[in-house]
Amino acid sequence: MNKRISLGAAIAFVFIVAAATFSMTMIYSQRSFNERVSNLKQREVTYDKFTELDRVVRDHYYGVINEAQLLDAVAQGYIQGIGDKYARYIPVDEFARMNNQDDQAENAGIGAVVEAGPDGYLFVVEVYPDSPAYAAGMQEGDLIVKIDDTDLTVENAEYQLGHIYGVQGTRIILTTRRGGEEYIMDITRRAVVPPTVYSHIIEGTETAYIQIKEFASGTSDQFNRELDRMLSAGARSIIFDLRDNKGGVIRQATRMLDRLVPPGILYTSQRKDGTVEEVRSDGNAIDLPMAVLINQNTASAAELFAVVLKDYDRARLVGNTTAGKGVVQEIIRLTDGSAVELTTAYYHPPISLNFDGEGITPDFEVIADEGVMILDDESDMQLQKAMEVVTTAMAQRENQQALEQEQEEDGEE
Repeated sequence: MNKRISLGAAIAFVFIVAAATFSMTMIYSQRSFNERVSNLKQREVTYDKFTELDRVVRDHYYGVINEAQLLDAVAQGYIQGIGDKYARYIPVDEFARMNNQDDQAENAGIGAVVEAGPDGYLFVVEVYPDSPAYAAGMQEGDLIVKIDDTDLTVENAEYQLGHIYGVQGTRIILTTRRGGEEYIMDITRRAVVPPTVYSHIIEGTETAYIQIKEFASGTSDQFNRELDRMLSAGARSIIFDLRDNKGGVIRQATRMLDRLVPPGILYTSQRKDGTVEEVRSDGNAIDLPMAVLINQNTASAAELFAVVLKDYDRARLVGNTTAGKGVVQEIIRLTDGSAVELTTAYYHPPISLNFDGEGITPDFEVIADEGVMILDDESDMQLQKAMEVVTTAMAQRENQQALEQEQEEDGEE
């Protein structure tokens, strides 16, 4: 049965809806206005404080104020005071160096990681492959005792360390000591891209070990080369080592994940204004059992890399709970040529919750043996557990394939 309402009732209803809408709009507008006024008043108090402080200092300070230095200090103090532990102020000269591509030619090196030791010598921590240092015969563990004509001492070692770097194409003469013998190395400086990905087949197995030290510019290219090399060598499972990887360029991590997960969401990031960005994988994923080694120093993009593999059920995590840095920083240039680096967004994995401040809990917690300073494949207990994980996964996969084969043969009969 149809019911009709009078024209007057309909008009009254429309007026009620309009009034309610108007009231809600006014409430929201009033609230927004009050927030703006409150923020404005807070800013006025802040500016008044700065103005008073500046007046008092200029009226009473018995000295000369370096205005440029003062502005940098005020900017640094402001950034330090906002509560963003990842934020920083970048002065004009530092930001210019960061963005000047010509600086690479002015800061070429020998392709080695060198540290000043307590005895006054420089200790060679690592020698990059395909580097001037490697070509000259330098090895990890060497001591640099002389640079050109200068003998190294406790007093000058830190200063002389800077002389390792110079203009690309210039020469440096290093005297190194190894096992009581001294070697003179004539090295020509050049720009070297530091390797960030290392790999090998674990002896006696079909498991590839791939260590990712950081996500820097070019890491994804190195990763693809090493991954292809491991697959060509017959790897049937993979262990990724992200221990002590503090993150880096998140875009490098997502490019690498293209090789490891099926098409789908890798992460979403949400900004202050509510803008949401969705980053997806569109790659052709390999299908092998995987495990990821993590520890308390695994952070940021490295944490995301690990949790995405877990969310897609492509890998199990082994080690310790991670650092818990699930936020994105962005460098924003200021008009005077300086810049600020600020946390501008949170990123959220495909399934797991944002891990900022919490970290990622491993599927298998294994506490590292702090008493062992140098680990190899056999003494690394976390790696051994990861080996057990991928070996079990390979066996389960083989059993499943055998069962499917048997069922297929039975069906044909």
